[in-house]
Amino acid sequence: MEPKPPLADRFSGLGYRHPDYKPTAVDHGVYEMLWERFLRSPRGRAALFASGVVGCLARLVVDEDLASLGPSGEVFETGARFWDGRSLTAYWDDALTDQEIELICGVYKIATGTTDDPQTTKISWWPKPITFSTLGLNMGWWSPDCERWFQQRLLIIKSGNAKLHTQKQWKRTIKFFQKSRQVAIANEKAAAQFLTSVLHT
Repeated sequence: MEPKPPLADRFSGLGYRHPDYKPTAVDHGVYEMLWERFLRSPRGRAALFASGVVGCLARLVVDEDLASLGPSGEVFETGARFWDGRSLTAYWDDALTDQEIELICGVYKIATGTTDDPQTTKISWWPKPITFSTLGLNMGWWSPDCERWFQQRLLIIKSGNAKLHTQKQWKRTIKFFQKSRQVAIANEKAAAQFLTSVLHT
């Protein structure tokens, strides 16, 4: 019996496209079929715990009761370890690979160089979690503003008028109040100070 391939090799976004690529209704249909099929697989549980858009898309199709059925048998291959650095015990739970995140967010690789100097950039239907976390909209939780933006983007995609963006373009496209980000930073500092005071009491 041959060993199964690493999870990271099972999914790799939506493939390559030419420099002038514009998504069609067929492209979106294929993308939607792929991410729904993935989220309905046993790996969908990991997506339920993801932040930002990934978690929202997961909750559209994944039964939340699945959250209580893990972690999976693959947790030591692709999962996340939670350890305080001192205890003899660590905790593990399922986590998505980078390739799986790119599939869910609908990432395509676009050729930008020449035959002699091949280069690529990535465009996507949705911003990846690492990008979303840096936006002014992010306050550390899924706020009503986040949900409004998410629903508006869904409508644009389903209407066939959605433009795909690079991660840098997402930062420019989503123009929300910078105050949101400032509040999030202040909250993080306050939480860190509180935890420090508790641990040293």
